[in-house]
Amino acid sequence: MRLNRLLGLATACLLAPLALPSPAEEASENDGDTRVYLEAYGFFPLETHSKTTLDNNSTKETLDLSDVLDMLTGVFSGKVAVEKGRFGLQAGLDHLSFSTSETVSAWNSSNPIQNERHPRLPQRRVNSKGTIKSVTDTEQTIFDLALRYRAGEIQKPKMTPGSVSFIGFAGMRLIDASLDMDVSFKDDVTVEGILPSRQLQRDIADEASETWHNTWVQPLVGMNTTLALGEDWQAFLAMDAGGFGLNGKQDLSGTIEAGVAYALGNSAQISLAYRYFGIDYSAHNGRNGYSSTQNGVSMGFRWLFD
Repeated sequence: MRLNRLLGLATACLLAPLALPSPAEEASENDGDTRVYLEAYGFFPLETHSKTTLDNNSTKETLDLSDVLDMLTGVFSGKVAVEKGRFGLQAGLDHLSFSTSETVSAWNSSNPIQNERHPRLPQRRVNSKGTIKSVTDTEQTIFDLALRYRAGEIQKPKMTPGSVSFIGFAGMRLIDASLDMDVSFKDDVTVEGILPSRQLQRDIADEASETWHNTWVQPLVGMNTTLALGEDWQAFLAMDAGGFGLNGKQDLSGTIEAGVAYALGNSAQISLAYRYFGIDYSAHNGRNGYSSTQNGVSMGFRWLFD
């Protein structure tokens, strides 16, 4: 009897090092590892509303997806994050450039020309009517940098069904934006009810054409949460907000995105989401700025390196 007990104890001691850790123990061990996340995605806005103001002259546009694709001249969107344990650092870059064209029948513009060609024309402001074409080139680059903290499970392409991961972050958003508006008048344009000479039309059109460029920084806060629907399927929700009126008369930006992701092996995912993005900026003097809201479909690829 005593020999059987000794043999049993010896067998247990020999097999103990071969025992597999429990899921909780394994998660605890992996929790201190370093992980790198990469994401590249494309945003396809089904509807875009924008307003551009240059030197108090405003133009408005409502575009669908086909309009945006026709006017798009450059785009790039991507994110990267490094996490060690529960803390990490993340960065994102969104670049967009496009050109819009609009034909209007009336224009109100600054005109500081000391006009001697016609004494009835005002020196400060003019009201023009006729066939007036406005072409606006817009370029916007947004760079996000933030510290993050994770609660819940480690985000992976494959997760235990029912597990939840939550990440909160805070940092800064750098926005670089430039607007270039080119105005051209046709022969039927009248200024203050007067049909001016072609040279005077060109002078006023040159003055109505404006270029504006600004770079500013916004405080940024946000979160994203992931729920594992199955081993390969996940649902996610992400939100962020920046600005809060600190660097302009109007200064606010924000994103809301909700969607699903599917695992492509153990280290990659493909995602499909509905995304809303808005930005509203006006300089302190109120003379220059722009606003834009977009909502549509976002598709992306994610990679995990650990």
